[in-house]
Amino acid sequence: MTTIHTIERKPRQTTDEAPPLLLLMHGYGANEHDLFDLANYVDPHFYVVSARAPLTLPWGGYAWYHLGGTPGRLIPDPTTRAHAVELAQRFVVDLPARIGTNPRRTYLLGFSQGAIISLALSVHIPEAIAGIIASSGYLDPELLPTDLPEALTNMPILQMHGTYDDVIPVTAAHHTRALLEPLPVRHTYQEYPIGHGIHPDGVRLMQQWLGERLAEER
Repeated sequence: MTTIHTIERKPRQTTDEAPPLLLLMHGYGANEHDLFDLANYVDPHFYVVSARAPLTLPWGGYAWYHLGGTPGRLIPDPTTRAHAVELAQRFVVDLPARIGTNPRRTYLLGFSQGAIISLALSVHIPEAIAGIIASSGYLDPELLPTDLPEALTNMPILQMHGTYDDVIPVTAAHHTRALLEPLPVRHTYQEYPIGHGIHPDGVRLMQQWLGERLAEER
C-alpha cells in the first residue's frame, strides 16, 4: 500500500476545539519542504501538513503522476494520474482523524500538479473539503465526475496563475475559470505578471482568503 509521507506543524495558537487543517500539495519534481514556509504566513490556529507526492523521479524530487510532452504542452499519464487522485482522496478523508483536526475544516493549498490534484478532489470529495487554493494549476476536464455531488455547493475556491507561465500556460487557467463559472462554487480568480510560481501578493491574498474562511466559520 502506498504511503504519503508528511511533515507537520501543530497550531501555534490553540483553543478547546479541534483545529482547522491546511494541507499543502507540492508540484512536479518538488517535495514536501517546497511549500512548507507558507505555514509561517497563515492563521496560527491552523494545523499545517505538507504532503510528499508518491512517485520518486529518477533525477530527484517527487510527482503525483507522470508527465510526457514538454513545458507548455505537458501530457499527463492517465494511469498514474487516476491512482494519484484515488490515493489523495483516501489520504484527505483519513488525515483529520489521525492528527485530531476538525474533519469539516480541511483546506487544500496546491501548487502546479498539486493544484491539479486539489481541484480534482474538490469535485470528487467536496464533503471532506472546506476550501481550495489552487496556484498555477487547472481543473482537468477528464477528472470531472459524471454527476457533480451536492456537497460541492458553495465550495470556496481561490485560483491564482501567472500571466507568463511557460509550464502551465495561463490559457489552462482561463479554461478552468470557464469550467467553474456554471458550477455552484464561490470562485475567486487572480492573475499575476509572473511565470510558474507564487507572487508575493498571492501569498498575501492566500492569508486574507484563509482568514475570511475562518471568520465565516465563527
